[in-house]
Amino acid sequence: MSSEANQNSSGMYGTSPRKPLTALLLSICPGLGQHYAGDMKRGVLLYIALIIASWLAAIAFMSIQSKLSIIFLCIPFAGAGLIALDAYNCARRQPHDYRLEWFNRPWIYAAVFLTLLFTVNPLMDLLVGRHVVRAFFMTSSSMQPTILDRDIVLVNKLAFPKRGEIALVKFGESKSSAKVTQLIDDQFIKRVVAVPGDTLEIRNDEVWVNGQKINEPYAHFKGTLRFSSAQGSNFGPKPVPAESYFVMGDNRNESIDSRILGFIREDQIGGTVTKVFWSWNFDEGGIRWDRTAKSLK
Repeated sequence: MSSEANQNSSGMYGTSPRKPLTALLLSICPGLGQHYAGDMKRGVLLYIALIIASWLAAIAFMSIQSKLSIIFLCIPFAGAGLIALDAYNCARRQPHDYRLEWFNRPWIYAAVFLTLLFTVNPLMDLLVGRHVVRAFFMTSSSMQPTILDRDIVLVNKLAFPKRGEIALVKFGESKSSAKVTQLIDDQFIKRVVAVPGDTLEIRNDEVWVNGQKINEPYAHFKGTLRFSSAQGSNFGPKPVPAESYFVMGDNRNESIDSRILGFIREDQIGGTVTKVFWSWNFDEGGIRWDRTAKSLK
């Protein structure tokens, strides 16, 4: 009994110095460097803090109507860097004869890394994408010139779009025919033109809401009309039903929208599109730096 007690008191897993560089490298998975350095609890808390800070930074980036908001995009990277430096210092402070804990095993490090990679991180991305913010890659010209092909825009899931704002629309069940099904995907970016209770009319490409012509500086008529001229240039007047919306693309000739698909239900709107996160087109010179953090109206 006394022999076992002595073994436990001296460290039943042996001793091994903690290498600061190894802790730094393991921090490619934030918190794992602290785990290696002997402070697993600290690593877990720092990882959680980084996730929360990243969420808050994303919300701030979406909410602030200024290009200075790009500063908030640096927070996750700065946080990860600080956590890595902390892991380096934690390892450096440990004595040369550091007594290994039960969690100081290579297979445990690998298990933690793989668990975060394939379960926790995807779950976090799913929760954030569903409830906070989602990135959407634009692959059409239907919202030009407001949103360009190959823009990556951010969808604020916390805000429901008002009249005149841009929305993520899940057309889904609104597809009215097999022919239309072949033309569009399940989700599109469109502008909310009319809300429940409005009376909408389109006269020769001009949009009237509640008897008044609305100012549409964003409206664009470029390209080939995707459907008949009668459908695109004239509509209504029709009242917008309760819990329904009328949406249109800014590039009216290239957009399949409520003019052909009909009114969109409230539960088919997935959030408000607020900003361009990133944009590039290597056919036209590469990254469009001027569009980074650009607010959308």
